[in-house]
Amino acid sequence: MFRFLLFLPVLMNFTATYSQSKKTIDSINTLYVQGLNIPQDSIVALFQQNLKDAEKISYELGMAGAHSQLSLVYAYQGKYEESTKSSIEGIKIYEKLNQLDRVADYYAEMGYSMKYRDMEKALYYMQKGKAIAEANNFENELKDIYNNYGVLKEINKELDSALFYFEKGLQIKLKLNDTIGIPYSWSNLAGVYGLQENFSKSREYFSKSLQQRLQWADSLGIAENYTQLGEVFVAEQKWRNAIPLVHKSLPISKKKQYQNLTQYNYKLLSDIYKKLKNTDSALYYFEQYAAIKDSVHGLKVQERIAALNVEFETEKKQNEILQQRAQLAEKDLEVRRKNTFIFGSLGLALILGLLGYLLYNQQKLRNRQLQKEGELKTALAKIETQNKLQEQRLRISRDLHDNIGAQLTFIISSIDNLKFGFTDISEKLGSKLSNISSFTQQTIYELRDTIWAMNKENITFEDLQARIANFIEHAKNASEKTDFSFNIEGNIDEAHVFSSVVGMNIYRIIQEAVNNALKYASADEIEVNISEKEAKYNIEITDDGIGFDQDNTELGNGLNNMKKRAREVGGTLQIKSSKKGTSVLLKVPK
Repeated sequence: MFRFLLFLPVLMNFTATYSQSKKTIDSINTLYVQGLNIPQDSIVALFQQNLKDAEKISYELGMAGAHSQLSLVYAYQGKYEESTKSSIEGIKIYEKLNQLDRVADYYAEMGYSMKYRDMEKALYYMQKGKAIAEANNFENELKDIYNNYGVLKEINKELDSALFYFEKGLQIKLKLNDTIGIPYSWSNLAGVYGLQENFSKSREYFSKSLQQRLQWADSLGIAENYTQLGEVFVAEQKWRNAIPLVHKSLPISKKKQYQNLTQYNYKLLSDIYKKLKNTDSALYYFEQYAAIKDSVHGLKVQERIAALNVEFETEKKQNEILQQRAQLAEKDLEVRRKNTFIFGSLGLALILGLLGYLLYNQQKLRNRQLQKEGELKTALAKIETQNKLQEQRLRISRDLHDNIGAQLTFIISSIDNLKFGFTDISEKLGSKLSNISSFTQQTIYELRDTIWAMNKENITFEDLQARIANFIEHAKNASEKTDFSFNIEGNIDEAHVFSSVVGMNIYRIIQEAVNNALKYASADEIEVNISEKEAKYNIEITDDGIGFDQDNTELGNGLNNMKKRAREVGGTLQIKSSKKGTSVLLKVPK
């Protein structure tokens, strides 16, 4: 620590002496903020001086880089107003310089920083940055954007999508050998596994991340991992195992002025001591938590940040309007020049005809303008109706999740209490209770799938892929003797959009076919293959089980429901079965 403090004045003096050097400014802007083991205020001073040096020589790229670093440091300190100001200033410069990779990164960082304050804005800016990076294949930016987009999905309880994007980000980081970024992906994957109650896998990934960060001396990352490992023990109700891990994190987050993590550590300790009925410690840590929370999340700070975002969007729209006016002025000037030439060439006889023509054109333009305004009003009304429908859909899905989901969980808990609360319960009754519990658990899974579909107006192949992959992962855990494989041809367009009804029906057909193979086929291998042929998507589920006699077997509700769903999506369903196995082929028109 002492050596780094000696280094800082030397570095500040170096930048002051060579303030005219663009290379020096760029080298400071590329410093890894999380790895600087110096006080946060000193880091702020370093980048503020670098910003001044860039401004002295009008080096716009250096100014934008300094704003980017300041935005990140302010966010760690919980100074969200300053962070937002720096982000907006940086975006303006990068857009002016047409640095699309930095624009994409900036929008994504703005979205990520708003995740706990304004999720709607967070998704808006994150998706804006993601779209720019994907359109230009900016892998260096996408590896972090996918990772942070997964965090937003996790906060929204979309765990399947969160795992999907975390894995996408991790694959790019492994490809680029991003040794600093890889532990962040491991930590995020571990967090989702924890939410899925796969605690052993969660602890494994957190520990991998911690070991990597200890090698790199990534102070903030180390603090986060200690807290996260403590959270795993809390989820397992091993309260005393969690306490030392949180106490390892707390002094690091305080020293680095990482206000969000410090606040969370205090709250976590308060909750743990409350569970242990140690009221003095619980009260002490809750008071520390409340003091930091008031300073970080004050109402006035939130209002100022919202005002900055409105000001930023308004300024962009005003600039676009000014550009359109300039273009219209140029076109108007060109028309006037042509008119003057015609007037001078043809004389007075043509002036009257030209005036009539101009009046006719003006009326035509006015009519077209009125038509456009009418179309705009209709479009706005349609958008408003769609927004209201989406809000109603979200409200219904929350009610289903919070009320029916909670009630079904209560039923399962009550049945388990009945089974283990009475020692003299009969075997037949116990079996019946187990069947009811399994049926109720299955109903919860189907309810989650329904809520997932309701929350989406449209479902892409990308969404469907993540959902099917998660379902097959559960199927693997349920049947260890059966091998599963899930394959999608490379020419499939992952961005292809289905309506939520069509997407859900396709998912249900795949789910029913796999469940039938597990229950009745005694199969060693089950495959799900998706391909495209003759303007149709071919979705085939095959197994190598015992098959069934289609002519002499009465079709149950499951197969009939599959055929009904296929008709509803305008597709066809073909079922072939023999002693060597069964094939279910769904063809859906593009």
